[in-house]
Amino acid sequence: MGGQGSKPSSPRAGSPKAAPPPREPVASDAVPLAPPTPDTSPAPEPEPAAPEARAVRAVDPRWAKVSDRFAEISDRLDAIERRLPAPAGPGAPIPAGAPETSRRDDTCDAARRILADLVDSRGAPPGCARFVRVPANYYDEPLEFRRRCVGGATVDHMCKTIVMENTRCVNDDCADAFNSRWYLVVVQYTAKLNQQKLEKFLHQLNNVDGRKCGKKNFNMRLAKEEDSERLTGYVKGAVCPFGCAERRMPVILSDKIVALEPQTFWLGAGEIDLKVGMSAADFVERAEPHVTDITY
Repeated sequence: MGGQGSKPSSPRAGSPKAAPPPREPVASDAVPLAPPTPDTSPAPEPEPAAPEARAVRAVDPRWAKVSDRFAEISDRLDAIERRLPAPAGPGAPIPAGAPETSRRDDTCDAARRILADLVDSRGAPPGCARFVRVPANYYDEPLEFRRRCVGGATVDHMCKTIVMENTRCVNDDCADAFNSRWYLVVVQYTAKLNQQKLEKFLHQLNNVDGRKCGKKNFNMRLAKEEDSERLTGYVKGAVCPFGCAERRMPVILSDKIVALEPQTFWLGAGEIDLKVGMSAADFVERAEPHVTDITY
């Protein structure tokens, strides 16, 4: 035992050392670094092939075959694209085909012309008429084919407008709705216009309310094609009672069309391959025709 003032004893060899007390951080200590930000910049463009690599491709027969095959496929795709029909816009014709190739076409020039007359001039509602573009072979096919093109109810609903001339008329224009030189006559394809009935009706029309006109003054004939085009502004096969150049031309409508059920019937609409459907009631209200028996 040591006495007072003796030195403390040293730890024995092999005994564990005590852990030093924790040290307070100082300003000189290093600051922990944040994790690195991922690099999102685009990958660098590949280096151009070395002249040696280009030379290998140029002489390698497999590369030449691949290149030739690619050119052949490209040429074939171009040929197929040229054969495909262009996207159909307003007024675009439809090639010869099945009735199912028909399509609505309410915005082409002819449709707008007819609708302008119906809606703007005659006060019809905008939806009173439906326009359908038909395939090019329309007139080469029977009535049943044509009916399917427009969605008509029956072949009796397929109609046409023709311009008739009274070659013995005392007038040379269309100013007199009762005694005009030319008339727009609307009949069914399944019926036949009766010249005698038409002449008889016009004679009666001109011998009422003090009007007098002898039978000898009526001789109805199909108008010359050039007169029909001049008066209507439409070519043969496309004549429509609405939008005509000569707006005063009277309309005569077969009474069989008024009796149709359902009422919607179909006519030419200003272009050979454009047809318009509307109800007989709307037609009578807007065209104000003479309705009579003129067919057999």
